[in-house]
Amino acid sequence: MVGRRHLPEDLLVDVLLRLPVESLVRFKCVCKHWYALITSPSFIEMHFHHKHNHARLLICNLTISDKSKSIAFSLLPSKIVQGVSPEQKIVHQLQRVTDFMSIAGPVDGLFLVEKAAFFDEDDARLALWNPATREFWPLPPVSFEPQPFKDHDNQFALGFDPLTRDYKVLCIQTFWDDWGLGVSPNCIVSVYSLRNNSWRNLRPDFPDCCNLHEPIGATHLNGVYYWLSGRLDNIFRICSFDMGSEQFGEMQGPDIPKAQWGKLMLHGDSLAILVGDPGKPMTSIYDVWAMNLEGSWTKILSVQPQIVAHWPRSVWEDDKMIFEITETSQLVLYDPTTRQVIDLGFQLDLIRGRSWVFNYKQSLVQIKRKNDSQGKDNVV
Repeated sequence: MVGRRHLPEDLLVDVLLRLPVESLVRFKCVCKHWYALITSPSFIEMHFHHKHNHARLLICNLTISDKSKSIAFSLLPSKIVQGVSPEQKIVHQLQRVTDFMSIAGPVDGLFLVEKAAFFDEDDARLALWNPATREFWPLPPVSFEPQPFKDHDNQFALGFDPLTRDYKVLCIQTFWDDWGLGVSPNCIVSVYSLRNNSWRNLRPDFPDCCNLHEPIGATHLNGVYYWLSGRLDNIFRICSFDMGSEQFGEMQGPDIPKAQWGKLMLHGDSLAILVGDPGKPMTSIYDVWAMNLEGSWTKILSVQPQIVAHWPRSVWEDDKMIFEITETSQLVLYDPTTRQVIDLGFQLDLIRGRSWVFNYKQSLVQIKRKNDSQGKDNVV
């Protein structure tokens, strides 16, 4: 009797790398070898960066009525064609949501969700979420010592330490005095480790950049998270946090006129800044500056969309831009080469609701850590 023939290992890996996450999650049950292969860190990384794992737009649309909130996460196709309404694949949807604040990411296909109780039975203030595998991981509460201030502002960041292969969440609380006259000189910082499932308070030498601006997407690159820092002198500076050393840093941004605003973002494998003046619709010019390896900045893109009043939301495929149209509450894609405007098919709640636009790739990263063996490489 002839025994069963097995595929050569390299051919097996090549075939599996071409499959979507949904199929690979099912194929983990085929045998122990396939399970070890698909859950190994090296395979997960290769699959995430594989050419068949296309980047897509993930839209989170939050609408608010008098009685409740509703939220839908929609995934668009990898190719968006003029004249064809893109099909929306609903990744997650809830019609009645009692509480939801924000969502940040993605980092390696993972998101950080704030006020995420509706995802799970646990009343989680923060949680990690992988839309592709549908894994959800509530984080334990952040503990801070009481402060003699009434108001505070939270900043959250999700990152990855490549040395320990540990995903971390940074929480920065900035406390304000009773009269709103200034900021406490000591911002309170805590870091969550997924590997340890615990928070650790830090007492860092925090740079003089407490006013951190929200970026477009997750500005995490090579184990470091970045923010654009606001200053009274209107000079662009960039604040950073190293997920490995857990140290803050600061560097100079590009030389941009004071009259313009800026949003930090990623452009491929580079840190970039989108700048413009949205106060001048129909004549606004948006520039993208990318940081070079030596720390200098180069303007790589300039877009002047001839459209009605709008607000920029994201950059897609390096040169296309996503705009929120103020008058019609639409989300559109603008191609500067053809000057075409494509309606993405979303009706936004611009008065009370909110929307988030992400450049997203599916990921096999596991966030429900059962034991330390999940951090080991099982590829033969």
